[in-house]
Amino acid sequence: MTLIDFPTFLWAGNPPGSRYNEDMMSEGLFQGYFLERIMRHIFTGPSTALGDDSRATHSCNASLHDMTTVEAEHIAYACVQASFHLFIARFAISNKNKWAKANSEFNNQAFYYNIINFIRECEDRDWAQGLLKWWNK
Repeated sequence: MTLIDFPTFLWAGNPPGSRYNEDMMSEGLFQGYFLERIMRHIFTGPSTALGDDSRATHSCNASLHDMTTVEAEHIAYACVQASFHLFIARFAISNKNKWAKANSEFNNQAFYYNIINFIRECEDRDWAQGLLKWWNK
């Protein structure tokens, strides 16, 4: 999978993907506005998704699973969830009648593993380390 294969909502910016730069494609990748909110919602709770303090009445997923740092797998999981939510919107206005692991041309499982491999095997190690540092700030 190459940079050109990733959906633009994975790039930084508000609205999602607005900072996508064809000349510097890895800049802002996996730092998207929508993706960041999905990540917060999943791991620290729904009330934190828009930057508010947690109002949870029980432990968040990060605490429940002793998650102290963000890794490539967490980013990939959030990317799949973000993609799923966008798919639901497309699904609602389509003629499809069921959800599948691979929908039309899009395979969620391949997407997940491609993101992990892209981050872990990236030739630009400074970029990959910077990405993880950005998520763990």
